Amino acid sequence: MALSINFSTNTKQIQKKFNRFLRRFPHITKKGLDQAGEQLRRIIEEKTKRGEKYTSGRFVAYSPEYSALKGKTVVDLKDSNRMLQSMKSRTVSNYKAQVYFNDMGMAKRAYWHQTGSGNLPERPFFGFNKKVENVIKRQFENLVSKELRRLKLWV
Repeated sequence: MALSINFSTNTKQIQKKFNRFLRRFPHITKKGLDQAGEQLRRIIEEKTKRGEKYTSGRFVAYSPEYSALKGKTVVDLKDSNRMLQSMKSRTVSNYKAQVYFNDMGMAKRAYWHQTGSGNLPERPFFGFNKKVENVIKRQFENLVSKELRRLKLWV
């Protein structure tokens, strides 16, 4: 009596998919970080336009004189809108995205609003809390899983 055993494996297919994953994954990560940085920039801008601190609550109100002069009651840190327009995002490394001001004068103005200087009250707008972090993290995870499904590496 003879016993014969035949093995058939799909190691070549698995190896091919794994290599494709390794080649494509840095691009997926960069795409996710670009998206996360831009999303954080938009969130900061929207909350600022609504007059909200990044932590929670409203900004300190304008003085009655300034409010009457400008005809505004909502503190949106938008006099000429150049400060918020100079806010940009970029991917710094494979693990980090950055939101920054590309104009040094506007960066100083943002710092003055953030920390308060002279007669200017503190109005912290440039930052994020745990809620925003979780929203961005979920969006990043969704993008990565969608890209992996598209590459047929994830079911």
